[in-house]
Amino acid sequence: MCRTRLAVAILAACLSVTAACVLRPAWLSLAIDGGLESAWLETSQFRHRILVNEVRGTNLNIFIEGDGGPWIRETRVSVDPTPANPVLLRLMLGVSQPAVYLGRPCYFGTASDRACDPTLWTFERYGEAVVSSMCEAANRLARDYSASSLRLIGYSGGAAIAIGMSICTERLESIITIAGNLDPDAWAFYHGYSPLTDITPLQQAMQSPSAFDETHWQCRDDEKIPPSITRGYFLQRPNAIQHIVDDCSHAEGWEQYWSRIFDDGAS
Repeated sequence: MCRTRLAVAILAACLSVTAACVLRPAWLSLAIDGGLESAWLETSQFRHRILVNEVRGTNLNIFIEGDGGPWIRETRVSVDPTPANPVLLRLMLGVSQPAVYLGRPCYFGTASDRACDPTLWTFERYGEAVVSSMCEAANRLARDYSASSLRLIGYSGGAAIAIGMSICTERLESIITIAGNLDPDAWAFYHGYSPLTDITPLQQAMQSPSAFDETHWQCRDDEKIPPSITRGYFLQRPNAIQHIVDDCSHAEGWEQYWSRIFDDGAS
């Protein structure tokens, strides 16, 4: 679906549900403005929203967004965790290589699907069910686009998923993370949150030999995931490259580093 066809589809939806025009989410506006193709990819477990650029090539970049808004407040789970500020999607719009923004299970309009349950965007957000479906989707994309290699790019909680995917993603060449939640147990302790109940894929990946390149970009002033709480990850993964930069926060300032982040990961 080209940009024009996507815009027409949204207009049709607006005509049937007027509020949709007023409440158009940020990701949808970015997809339309960026000329991305929007489609569904169904795995054996979940539906995934995918946004695809029109660039073709043999090296495919798959982008995995952060956690969005799993909770409305401490004791109330969100009915839709889709990010209000899709940081990684904004960065992806400037990419001149083949790129797919792969939505996480139960995000981007699928939270009410039968297979979905709030645990999948709260306590099991990086768990086996999520990661296995993400792998299935990534592997199908690789085949559909005849990609010879894959690169996973994960932001915030999407970084934990990307690393977990390393144990089940075919043709994986490299992983890049930005402000990544590389140690969810340390993150939960730091903020006083209840620990997540399933981070098995990430734990398995950390204990497995790395057959891919991995580069992790962190902000010195990140108050949500400060670099100090990820030390355990780098102790277990001595070949992982860590870049700590300034003049940014968890969600802001990454545009100034984007060319370095993306180009370094390609080298």
